[in-house]
Amino acid sequence: MKHILLIGILPILYLLSTGSYAQPNKHSDTDTLAIGLQDAILMALERNPTVAIQRLDPEVESTQTRELSAVFDPRLSLSATNNKTKVQRFLGSRPDPFEMTSERIDYSASISQALPTGTILSADAVMSGSISSIYSDQYIGTIGITITQSLLQGFGIGYNLALLRQAKIDVEISQLELKAIAEQMTADVEQAYWDLFLAKQEMIIQQQSLELAEQQLSESKERVAVGRLPELELAAVHAEVATRHESMIDAFSRYEQARLHLLYLLNPSGQQAWETIPVTMDRPFIPVDTLDTIDMHEQLAMKYRADLQQAQLNLEKGQLEVTRTRNGLLPQLDLFITMERTTYARSFNQSVPDVNSPFYNVSAGVTFEFPVPNRQKRAQHARSKYSHEQLELSLTNMKRLVQWDVRAAYSEVLRSRQQIEATRVAQDLQEQKLLAEQEKFRVGKSTNFLVLQAQRDFVASQLNEAQSKVAYLNALVNLYQMEGTLLERRGIESFMNEH
Repeated sequence: MKHILLIGILPILYLLSTGSYAQPNKHSDTDTLAIGLQDAILMALERNPTVAIQRLDPEVESTQTRELSAVFDPRLSLSATNNKTKVQRFLGSRPDPFEMTSERIDYSASISQALPTGTILSADAVMSGSISSIYSDQYIGTIGITITQSLLQGFGIGYNLALLRQAKIDVEISQLELKAIAEQMTADVEQAYWDLFLAKQEMIIQQQSLELAEQQLSESKERVAVGRLPELELAAVHAEVATRHESMIDAFSRYEQARLHLLYLLNPSGQQAWETIPVTMDRPFIPVDTLDTIDMHEQLAMKYRADLQQAQLNLEKGQLEVTRTRNGLLPQLDLFITMERTTYARSFNQSVPDVNSPFYNVSAGVTFEFPVPNRQKRAQHARSKYSHEQLELSLTNMKRLVQWDVRAAYSEVLRSRQQIEATRVAQDLQEQKLLAEQEKFRVGKSTNFLVLQAQRDFVASQLNEAQSKVAYLNALVNLYQMEGTLLERRGIESFMNEH
């Protein structure tokens, strides 16, 4: 069964080892997608559903700001009524009833607007007419303005704009959440990209390892044939060949998992999208001058880290809630003043409201309302203060967490960078050791066991060197993500702003 699986794997190994890739968008039995790291990141940010879903959140939150802003929009009201009546009355001592008809016509228009200061302005114009069968016709036109000002509860822009400012903060928070999702997606794509590269390298290394074992088996058979090696020695070599078959099958499985993971992130189009073979065009590289001092990385994190900025904005929201609920503890005391000018006439055309009319009406007053226990407002204010205190503590703790994240990530970058040189030296030494054991085996001074052990050590050193480079790149990505600068360092900030 293992040999059957191997027959299916070897063509893929050959394809990967020779670099015979098809160009993107050219179809064969299986599509290939030759892609660089930067293009992979941009493709995932553009096509991955997770980012697409989160990208709508700022739009959703912005509708809340428009809804709350509508409180301060002017409101226009128009009305027209016509009322006709016919009634029967007994007047004085007359025995017969008297029939009376009347008609009432009213037209009105008003406009009002609330201001952030707690002021309500309204202006209205009314034209009315009274037509009666027994009285003289009379038409009245009135124009006036009314100003209502909250003096205690509801006074000031701090209270009246609190909800709107909170909604605007929610928009900023949703944008920061989008940034965090984009950063995570970028980090996931980079890791998946290098994981695929590493899985491909592991397949090539495991293929070379199998070839070494088969070569050792061939040499051992020759030595058995000439009587220089007992036949029992072949069992160990056969077992090693079978073991390396298993390792290669496992390597192919890991490659397949890495391929599917990267495809999930990239979300390519096409009916056979899951069958696409991504081809990594970039190779692991060691950036030059990538690290600043640990204090500099901490300062960057305090400025750019998305979740820390969210915590700061939530604290601002909490302070606005304290201001809003504090206003609710005040009594309701409103001052109002109304000024009107009235025009009287015997015809409808002459009853147009006139601001210069000598007839006027002026009224002013105050209204006062206060629930004596006021337990609801007191509870709301107390809750807002406790919540604000929690947010302050959360922000302080978040800053410590950010410092810890950055320092831990920085330490891992230093460790992984040192491992690159160590694994390179180890690979060189293991290669020399393998060559020495092979030469000693050929002259009869070593055993199959020692040669096979040297092969395993050499293969492990090859894998370790490839893994060390990828681990260093992943550690850098993690550091940049912990300080919140990954998008800026990848030149993706402008791309996100377009959305």
